[in-house]
Amino acid sequence: MPACGLDFGTSNTALALPDGTVLPVSPGYSDPRLYRSVIFFPEDEKEPFTGFPAINRYLDDPSGRFIQSVKSFLHSASFRATQIRGRTWLIEDLVALLLRRVRDAAAPHLGGTAPESVVLGRPALFSSDAESDALAEQRLRRAAESAGFTQIQFLIEPIAAALSYESQLTRDELVLVADFGAGTTDLTLMRLGPSRRGNPDRRADVVGSTGVRIGGDRFDAEIMRHALLPRFGAGSTYRVRGFSDKRLPVPQHIMAKLLSWHEMSFIREKSTQELLELLQETSDKPTEAAALYDLVMDNLGYRLFRAIEAAKVRLSTQEETVLDFEEARIQLHEPITRAGFETACEPLLRELSEVTEGLLARCAGAGEVDAVFLTGGSSQIPAVRRLYTERFGEARVRTRDAFTSVAEGLGRASATL
Repeated sequence: MPACGLDFGTSNTALALPDGTVLPVSPGYSDPRLYRSVIFFPEDEKEPFTGFPAINRYLDDPSGRFIQSVKSFLHSASFRATQIRGRTWLIEDLVALLLRRVRDAAAPHLGGTAPESVVLGRPALFSSDAESDALAEQRLRRAAESAGFTQIQFLIEPIAAALSYESQLTRDELVLVADFGAGTTDLTLMRLGPSRRGNPDRRADVVGSTGVRIGGDRFDAEIMRHALLPRFGAGSTYRVRGFSDKRLPVPQHIMAKLLSWHEMSFIREKSTQELLELLQETSDKPTEAAALYDLVMDNLGYRLFRAIEAAKVRLSTQEETVLDFEEARIQLHEPITRAGFETACEPLLRELSEVTEGLLARCAGAGEVDAVFLTGGSSQIPAVRRLYTERFGEARVRTRDAFTSVAEGLGRASATL
């Protein structure tokens, strides 16, 4: 029975074999090992698109429903299902569609047989609420079963990343693993090394683990909040209908939804459209009001956040960049500095530091930390890396492949299935 490890991520999904090989499940794209965790339901086509083809189809014509970051909602009891073209899709159905497509993409590399046994990654905490955390894992299990997996085990993602790191060790170490995903950051303190490698049950090696809902999406949101919201009317006012002299600020709930592109898609209902039309007519900043209308009603949020993410990535190697975005009536040419970005992200960095110190305090007596292993996209942000180098010293901070180390470790864990 073919086995695999599967890292279902907020942004990307990857699948690996028991020897740690991460399979090319997206052939023909820039990194074929990564399958984008997105779905697009075009208005005029029967079959939904997933992965990179979904993005390309959406960018060609955004008419339809584009769904991203579905993992972020697994813990939410209030998000049970959504209606798409007259059909009710449970959140498990959406996840299952993605897992099934990735599983099928692996089959050609396994002699035409799709894997049936899987070690599936999960965050250390989907939610700090125990019931919500259990709900998320139950939903993920049902989705995996619906996708065709018959034997399912879960492994928290930082432990999987630790197993990837352990494969190169020549001596035993006490390692702090920090896995930075798009939606969460997970931290685990774990004993690793040649004397423990290959043990089927590694639970005794875990000294402590925790998680926090800080990931790449929230770093993107800070660029939107501090650099771009004024370009969409933050701080402007509009005239209340029926009152010639009464003006109100743009509602905060509208601005809050702009901080996440997939949340933005939820405010395209009739009442919001009427408000956005009123803003265009009466705003004291008509250019910004027009940009806000087009951003929401033309479903341009995903395109804008791609530009935001690209600017964030450039700031990892540059001190300053310009975020250029021209769509409809939106004309953005916004200079962004690394220093300004780091200032905007100070609350996130402070929370990461507090969570890290809290874990270390709970694990006092375990011994000196030999190494800190950083993985995931946000580990490449200079301020994030600096947080750990200043605390532990440059010599103890290590990195490997930022986007596939969790999948590699899950694959290695599947050798026991």
